[in-house]
Amino acid sequence: MSKLVKPIDYASSQGISRQAVYAKIKKGTLDSKTVDGKIYIVVDDPEVGQEKSKLKEEVSTHLIDIKELLRSKDQTISVLQESISDLKHTNTEINTTLRGEIELLKQVFTEMRNLYVKQVDYMLIDKQKERQEDASSVEAISLEERHKEDCWMTLDEFFERFEIIKEKRKVKVVKRLRKAFMKNDERIKMEDDTIYLSCYHFYEDIVNKK
Repeated sequence: MSKLVKPIDYASSQGISRQAVYAKIKKGTLDSKTVDGKIYIVVDDPEVGQEKSKLKEEVSTHLIDIKELLRSKDQTISVLQESISDLKHTNTEINTTLRGEIELLKQVFTEMRNLYVKQVDYMLIDKQKERQEDASSVEAISLEERHKEDCWMTLDEFFERFEIIKEKRKVKVVKRLRKAFMKNDERIKMEDDTIYLSCYHFYEDIVNKK
């Protein structure tokens, strides 16, 4: 299973700049996902891998116990059958009784085997539910924390992010941003006539507009 990480946190963990992270996303070399209009980096969660490994070990242990039980059953039946063969010539009544006991043993071992198999199945289901509940709780907390945090960049950072160098193009982009702000675009805010842009959104519709 994977988890979502903010670009700024991912950049810090990798020792690279935030701009480098956005550049990797743009080139398609870094897996990303947009949630509620914000960009997150998709990374693997090592704890999930450890849980899967632990679960496999537990299942493997139970399966080994079942195999040993079935092997013991076969050995017991084999010994009883040999005893019956020796007693056939002496007492028919004893043979009949032993056959009944063997059938009873077969039924008992079959029930025991089914019981163990069901226990393993229940254990797998419980583990899966528990893992899903834990993952849901972690994701819910993470989303709540992300919503509480805001990240806004200045026009200079915005131009640097999209590699906008020419002044004429900058002027055009600023006009488009102001127009979008007037239309209540949530990606843009203004304070003292200064434009700020959300770090978690894409702006290709404005930057690449003809």
